[in-house]
Amino acid sequence: MSEAALHKDRFEAIEAFLLGTMGPKERQRFEQEMAADAALLEEVVLQRENTLAVEMAGISRTLMAVRDEHHEADNSSSDGNWTTYLKYAAMVAVLILGAAWWFARPAENERLFAEYYVEDPGLPVPMSAVNDPVFQDAMVAYKLGDYAEARTKWGNLLQAEPANDTLRFYIANAYLAEGDAKAAIPLYEAVADEPASAFHVKARWYIFLAYLHEGRLNELPDSTLTNDPVYGERVRVIRSKLHP
Repeated sequence: MSEAALHKDRFEAIEAFLLGTMGPKERQRFEQEMAADAALLEEVVLQRENTLAVEMAGISRTLMAVRDEHHEADNSSSDGNWTTYLKYAAMVAVLILGAAWWFARPAENERLFAEYYVEDPGLPVPMSAVNDPVFQDAMVAYKLGDYAEARTKWGNLLQAEPANDTLRFYIANAYLAEGDAKAAIPLYEAVADEPASAFHVKARWYIFLAYLHEGRLNELPDSTLTNDPVYGERVRVIRSKLHP
């Protein structure tokens, strides 16, 4: 197949995805491809923006046509005028909704955070490195999504062991999962400053995501993470999208 044909097929697939004409299985497969292919995801976002821009331009032209029709209908029956008013109002409503969506869409850093953030799964409770029933109860709460309970129980343990990297790391995870990146950052930083910690590299990755979440784009830390075999590619892609 020629390069032009491949490009055409890709464009048609993106179009079908945006228009909602893909079947469920095909859509699921396409979403998996987007998750693995940063370039494809970027194309989809660009095509969505282009489509919306074209649609909004078309609505503007339709509004002008309705306006002209309204002027021509001034001397017609009252029923004709009422129909024209309804058409005009409908077009205005669509334009307002489209503009509201356009301006309310997530900022690039928020979109990237949502795309790349995956909550740490936690430790297997029976195999926990911390042989403490309170810690394990907190881990169960964390896995169930009860982050406040997990933070409270781990926080009590941290008061007795303020240098415990495992407790700091998972309390930070609970904060980030709740959307409180600001509270998570200092805890992650404390773990990232300990090269001997088993959570050292993970903490650096989550610090990066926490700064991204907060929109502190000029302060994104730890450029050395770009060479990490696990997280390096993700960091490079995010940085390239923020600073093309």
